[in-house]
Amino acid sequence: GLTVSGSDDGKGLVVTDVDPDSDAADRGIQPGDVITSVNSTEVNGTDDVAKAMADAVKSGRKAVLMQITRDDSNRFVALPVAKG
Repeated sequence: GLTVSGSDDGKGLVVTDVDPDSDAADRGIQPGDVITSVNSTEVNGTDDVAKAMADAVKSGRKAVLMQITRDDSNRFVALPVAKG
């Protein structure tokens, strides 16, 4: 339910679009938010997020914990991972 792109400074991923019907929207993620880590692993590209999601599924997790930065404040959001 998220579309992301690399950030200007190379740290994290900027959320560019959120599907209004997605789990991400339900949890308050908005365009402009920056995802800085997934499951305590720093992310700097879409491959990092894909790997963290795949690792979570392999280990049987039902969700990933994303660290989101908005307006110089950090928060953590648990997002369910899709099976398959």
